[in-house]
Amino acid sequence: MRSLFRSAFLLGVLAVLAACHSSSSAPTQPNMNTTPNAPPNMVPSPTPPNMVPSPTPAAAAHAVSVGQGGNNFIDSQSGSSTTTIRVGQMVVWNWVSGMPHSTTSGVCCSGDGKWDSGVRSSGSFSMTFASTGSFPYFCTVHGSAMTGMVVVNP
Repeated sequence: MRSLFRSAFLLGVLAVLAACHSSSSAPTQPNMNTTPNAPPNMVPSPTPPNMVPSPTPAAAAHAVSVGQGGNNFIDSQSGSSTTTIRVGQMVVWNWVSGMPHSTTSGVCCSGDGKWDSGVRSSGSFSMTFASTGSFPYFCTVHGSAMTGMVVVNP
């Protein structure tokens, strides 16, 4: 009895699906576009009067993994300890190993006061770079065994 019910149910479902599939396609929306060569069904947004377009924002922040694979700073784009960005961009250091590290600006082993995340074993620390140059940094826990560089181009 149960298999008879299942068969009848499946036949009913198939009949509904077949009826839906064979019906004519759904009506399409009219093309409201008045801009030549623009994709169909796209309505251009009017520009508000007296508005000045804002500049394009700087590219997304560059991520650096702190402690990945040991005593390393690993930039997500270069795969090395050097991060190359443009003026106005941000670097975000993310602690990934659960071990204590820092990101401290300067040449090992004395900080130059530009930034210091403090020693931590989780979380993140970010810094926005407002001028060009090369900015060395190190981990105060691991000294010369854990260094990195941020290169800021115009």
